[in-house]
Amino acid sequence: MMAARSIQALLLVLAAVAGCEDPPRAAPVVDASSSAHAEPPPPPREGCARVGIIDGIEAEPSCVVKRANEDAMRAVLKDLSITLTPEPPEVVGGGMALLNLAIKNTGSSEVTLYLEARPRPTGPRTDWSRVAGVPEPHPSASEVPRLLFPLTTTDNRDRDVDAVPTIAGSAVVPAPPTILALRIRPGGKVTRVISWWALRIPAPAKPVTNDAGHRYVPKTTAISLVPGEYNVTVELPFHGLGREERKVSTRVQVTRTPLPDGGLRRYY
Repeated sequence: MMAARSIQALLLVLAAVAGCEDPPRAAPVVDASSSAHAEPPPPPREGCARVGIIDGIEAEPSCVVKRANEDAMRAVLKDLSITLTPEPPEVVGGGMALLNLAIKNTGSSEVTLYLEARPRPTGPRTDWSRVAGVPEPHPSASEVPRLLFPLTTTDNRDRDVDAVPTIAGSAVVPAPPTILALRIRPGGKVTRVISWWALRIPAPAKPVTNDAGHRYVPKTTAISLVPGEYNVTVELPFHGLGREERKVSTRVQVTRTPLPDGGLRRYY
């Protein structure tokens, strides 16, 4: 009798515990309309992040973009510090100086530089065949897009010291440039080293024909700059800017070329 009562009491306890358990919860209903309107992932950032020397970036596909806004480069100029420093600042006539170009992001956020790579400078083509000692550029190499930094050297009277010959009729419409996008972090900078020679190229003499009907085409040759201060201007390959907006300048002092043996006369 006692055993039957114990079993009955145990059954009552189990029934009470079962009644206290939470009922099974239904699975949450997923709203198909909310998932369809979820925010898409952000698009990949164009261009490539760079600091330091930018030589050879033309060959990196990650830096190339299909197009760029014409005003995009002008909008970031206020956040850029562009300097051109000669090293050394004084060079003898006929010698060489290195121009250190630095473009620094002075803003508080990342900026993007848009640069143009071209096979050759726009305008008439220089006739290097009429300059003695300078080989003609290889045709295949001249068709490779690259960043160009044209140099102009003027004297203290603002006269261009070079009179390089050009090929008539070569001022053709250039092909569309390859656009490169470089992202620079705040405080970062990109650099480029450009060689400058203290030389000038006089204009060549006009072709002459002798009495026998033979035509001669004289060449010109580079000669040392005379002592003085010269202004060196580099045109940067910025996309969407006018020619004057692309320019950055510096000054280089040219000294007299020393004579051999200190100028002492030789008798042999």
